[in-house]
Amino acid sequence: MPEIEVAIRNPVHSATGEAPFFTVFGHYMFLNGSSYKLARQLRSLCDHEMAGMQTKDKFRVIHDKVQKQLQGAYEMSRQRYDKQARTLLANPGQEVFRRKFVQSDFSKSFNAKFARKFLKARVVKSVGNNAYLLEDLQGRSLGVYHAKDIRL
Repeated sequence: MPEIEVAIRNPVHSATGEAPFFTVFGHYMFLNGSSYKLARQLRSLCDHEMAGMQTKDKFRVIHDKVQKQLQGAYEMSRQRYDKQARTLLANPGQEVFRRKFVQSDFSKSFNAKFARKFLKARVVKSVGNNAYLLEDLQGRSLGVYHAKDIRL
């Protein structure tokens, strides 16, 4: 079991840049007492930049470093998401294609896999930032659709 604990707590986390054990306790995890004894004799229980610091100061340094790393990871994640996110700016009266949500019905010999995925519709008005009230081309209301379900 100790090997499993080490495997979980010792690897460096990609977002924080530190091992979870180090983040919580302020020093690295030792597998056995002899390793700890050697590290204590060499005075290398923590990072060299934190040697001789008081415990609360050590944790402040660790906390600040982890916060900075997490902010960087958040920014990278946000940029990756923003590259894929698409915006839709449709005007009232504009014709668009809306996603058709259908399910297969084998009692009627209908397979949704072969159905049309999008149908023509007209924008009535914008509802919020990413939703649009749509109507079909005959003027019947279809309801509100999210921008992810609409194509120009």
